[in-house]
Amino acid sequence: MALKDLLLSGFPEYCESLPSGKEVCFRPMIVSEEKALMLAKTNQDKLTILKTLQNIMMSCCSNTKKIDIKKLKLVDFEYLFLQIRAKSIGEIEGFTIVCPHTSEQINLKINILKDYKIFEQNVSNKIKITENVILVMNEPTAESLFKYPDYDKNEDSFYNFIGSCIKQIHTTTDIKECSDVSEKEMLDFIKTLTSSQFQKVLNYFDCIPRLEIIKKYTTSDNIERILSLKGLFTYVNFFFEHIDVPTFYRQIFQLKYYHNYGIQEIENMIPWEKTVHIEQIKEQLNEEKQIKKTQIGQINGIR
Repeated sequence: MALKDLLLSGFPEYCESLPSGKEVCFRPMIVSEEKALMLAKTNQDKLTILKTLQNIMMSCCSNTKKIDIKKLKLVDFEYLFLQIRAKSIGEIEGFTIVCPHTSEQINLKINILKDYKIFEQNVSNKIKITENVILVMNEPTAESLFKYPDYDKNEDSFYNFIGSCIKQIHTTTDIKECSDVSEKEMLDFIKTLTSSQFQKVLNYFDCIPRLEIIKKYTTSDNIERILSLKGLFTYVNFFFEHIDVPTFYRQIFQLKYYHNYGIQEIENMIPWEKTVHIEQIKEQLNEEKQIKKTQIGQINGIR
């Protein structure tokens, strides 16, 4: 076993049931993985973020029964990311938001493990398009997002994303497996749907399980409002606001300078461990500052 793996094997292992019912066990991410995701987020390229997140999740789940991260349903993928983030950095995180209604700054504390809801409705995965055509759907997976990360910004990507979730097309005489259909043919098929037919497809997506962070807050006009967060990239951006690149490297310097830690030691810490050490450094510096202030006062008094 590699030395790094020997260290990782001593980390706590958490087991959770994903929204789909699949069981998964994982360890917390380490500082080097936190850094990788932070740098990917800075790059603002969705595919880079996804690939980085995939590598982290595969590594965090590697000591348990192997799961195919890309094959996870999208709601499971988002849920697993939030679970790993909570166990690695903290379950409760403070944020400052600007209320879109009053433009005032609001301080919020979000509990990642409690302030979420899974919305779902009973819906058939079979959509009757015409008397002779039925679509059999699959819930979107992380793989669909990998293929079409900008599906919400580009019309063709949006249609392709939907096409990737169609498993079969049933007719009165045939069952066509969509895995055998080219992307172009599927795109052309979706574009030929009428408005009412396409709405039936959208209704299916509205009913499948989705994860949403919901937090209530009250503004100065005494009106209770709701912050709603949904979507993987929203979660990555929101729940990795706790640190930026300059702050991260400043913390690494502090740990090296004040505690004489090596880079490898720091990068193999769990992020919340790093935070504890940084807080200790702050306390120590404040104490030293107070002692020096007292000593200067005593010297001035003697003079």
